[in-house]
Amino acid sequence: MVGLDRYGKTTMTIAAQQTPALRLASLPVTEDPRWARIVSRDKTADGELWYSVSTTGVYCRPSCPSRTANPKNVTLHDTIDAARATGFRPCRRCNPDRPTLECENAALVARACRLIEGSEEEPSLEELAAAVERSPSYFHRLFKASTGLTPKAYAAADRAKKVREGLATGNSVTAAIYDAGFNSSGRFYEKSTGL
Repeated sequence: MVGLDRYGKTTMTIAAQQTPALRLASLPVTEDPRWARIVSRDKTADGELWYSVSTTGVYCRPSCPSRTANPKNVTLHDTIDAARATGFRPCRRCNPDRPTLECENAALVARACRLIEGSEEEPSLEELAAAVERSPSYFHRLFKASTGLTPKAYAAADRAKKVREGLATGNSVTAAIYDAGFNSSGRFYEKSTGL
């Protein structure tokens, strides 16, 4: 709203400050059990609740790294649509309208795993990192944290699985070796101690 202050200057106030109907009437925010999850920045609460802050005009997810808002300025929401309905903008720090960073990273790792599984030869770390648009060192840490294996170890395990599947279907040893992506039987026997 636009108004004049006591000195005659034009001021703007956020409309939500003047609409107490948006606030849950049953409990003060500090007594709501969801507030404790926001204060502790509980990542498991992401996707279950959101909150809006009238003084900043933003809505956030519970794990937002921004400074904890004053509870009297906070409204809790059960859905993202309810948070959007306040007319506030999404927070630029936690991006509540987008998937979480963990979800995005899991999607990147899954895409890299599909690339490894679908390639004829073992892709290099640089090729995998470029495919998911990350630096090689960051991608290596991300992949290992998500899968428990390095990309190279994952590729070796995938090739070993392909050899075992090929042998189980009754293929010859040579056919199973080549179908698994080994260029020669010598390459297979060189790596076979780890299979």
